[in-house]
Amino acid sequence: MTNDSLTPGAVVLNTNPALIPGPEALTGNHVTLERLTQNHFPDLYENVGSHNELWTWWPNGPFSKISDFVHMLNTLLEIDDLASYAILLLSGPSKGRAVGCAFAQSGEPLTNRVSEIGVLFGPQLQKTRAATEVLFLLGCLLFEKLNYRRMAWKCNSLNLASRKAAERYGLVYEGTFRQEQIVKGRNRDSCWYSMIDSEWPLCKAVYEKWLEDENFDEQQRQRRGMEEIRESLR
Repeated sequence: MTNDSLTPGAVVLNTNPALIPGPEALTGNHVTLERLTQNHFPDLYENVGSHNELWTWWPNGPFSKISDFVHMLNTLLEIDDLASYAILLLSGPSKGRAVGCAFAQSGEPLTNRVSEIGVLFGPQLQKTRAATEVLFLLGCLLFEKLNYRRMAWKCNSLNLASRKAAERYGLVYEGTFRQEQIVKGRNRDSCWYSMIDSEWPLCKAVYEKWLEDENFDEQQRQRRGMEEIRESLR
């Protein structure tokens, strides 16, 4: 007979539940995240919904008709635990227009303090400072204001651009759920990434350093990448 005892997980001192995101907009230097409304639908169809190449990895789309796109967005608005945001640019030719979406879904029960995020960037957002600021704003909201301790990111295992983005943003690869879904008649294995509350301070510092004006030259090319900054701050 063994005297070995089982050791449970670490005690969680903060037992307050997470909060559902409110109606407030999230505003940075390059983008504003406004809670999605039907007022954003025309811009979003032009800048996101009408670009067929953006829908390869999504369960919906592409959309040949705006009515089908609008139906999908209205369906998202009906999900109680899903905070859907329209991403508006604060400068440039498309200033004030919605050019992407961001999502934060609160896991039940709220006492687990878990949220799964997602982003859908139109061409005007992809590979820009504004796109990175979207993740920064979501992290500030979830970790600093709403008491979450885990921010998760899930993507198709074949979506290499999404996987690369998750790692660049500082999320940690956790594993792959094999044969998790059937999407558009095809198998989907899903890769999971996450950032937890103890990792957020370093990640936040990386975002802030990378987003500084001094990190970009006259052609808006980065001087240091996020991974280089992350290593310098460890």
